[in-house]
Amino acid sequence: MALANWDKKAQATFAKIMTVVPEPMQDAMKPQLISMVENKASGAKVTKEIIEKLVREDLPEPQRSVIMGALGLSDETAKPQEAEPTTQLTWEGDSENMVEKIMEVIPEMLRGAVRPKLLEFISKKAGPSGSVTEGLVVEAVQEMKPPEPFMSQIMKVLAAGSGVDLGKLDEILATYQGKQEELVNILHDVQNEYSYLPKEALGKVSEFLAVPMSTTYRVATSYQAFSLEPKKSHVVKVCDGVACHLNDADDTYNSLDQTSNGRFTLEKVRCIGCCGKEPMVMVDDQCGNSTWAKDKISKF
Repeated sequence: MALANWDKKAQATFAKIMTVVPEPMQDAMKPQLISMVENKASGAKVTKEIIEKLVREDLPEPQRSVIMGALGLSDETAKPQEAEPTTQLTWEGDSENMVEKIMEVIPEMLRGAVRPKLLEFISKKAGPSGSVTEGLVVEAVQEMKPPEPFMSQIMKVLAAGSGVDLGKLDEILATYQGKQEELVNILHDVQNEYSYLPKEALGKVSEFLAVPMSTTYRVATSYQAFSLEPKKSHVVKVCDGVACHLNDADDTYNSLDQTSNGRFTLEKVRCIGCCGKEPMVMVDDQCGNSTWAKDKISKF
C-alpha cells in the first residue's frame, strides 16, 4: 500500500511499528493503522511527529507500550509509579501454570507488556484475599480481551489444559445463527453436552453472540437448571419450597453438606413436588424425607 503524502521519516517510523506487530495480525492491522495516522494528520502531510502523537494518545495498552519501546519513546504522560500492592497472590491448583501457558501464546516481543497487564487483571479479581483460582484466570483473560487471533489461541490452550473439548462446542454453535436471543437455548445445549457450563465454553459463547462475558455469566447463574461446576455421579437436591423451608430445610441442607465429603453434588432447589411433613430430599431420581435420604446417601 503506497503511503502517499508521507515524508521519508514518517515512512521509516511506520516501518518500525510494523516490525513489532505479530505476523498473523499484520495484514489486518496495516490498513487500520494507516487510516488512523492519516485521520490524525487531518489532510496535512504525515510526519514522524504525527505518528508519535498518535501512538502516545490513541493506541490502547499493551500495544501502546510495546510500540513506544520500539520507537524509543519515553512516556511523558506516565503517572508516578504506585507502590506495589501489599497483598501477595496465592496461586491455587494449576492457576500459576495457566499464566505461563498464556504467555507461550503471546509473541516474545509483547510479553513484557502483556504479562503485567494480565497480572493486574488477575490481582483486581482476586481482591484483598489474593487467592487465584483456575477459573479466576480464565475470567481475567476474558475481561482483558486480548485481540484476535490471541484470544482464540489462549482459550484453546486453557481448554486443552482443563480437559474441555471445545470441538463439541463448535458443533453446537454451528446450529445457531449467532443472535443474542439464542443465549439461553445455547446454554441448555452446552449443559446437555458437558453436564455443566465450563467457563471456557461461556467465553466462546459470549464471543459467538457478541455479548459481554458478564451477561453470559449472569444468565448462567440466574437459573437453577445451570451449573458452573461438574456434577458428581450422585446428585442430592434439598427442597426449599415454602412448606419445606418452614420446616427447617436449611438445617437439612447444612447437615448433608457437612457429611458430603465430595461424594455427591448437593443443591438447594424450589419445590420438587413431593411434599411431606418435613423437608423433602431428592437423591438422584428418588424422593423421600431427610432420614430416608441420609440412609440412602450412607450407601454411596
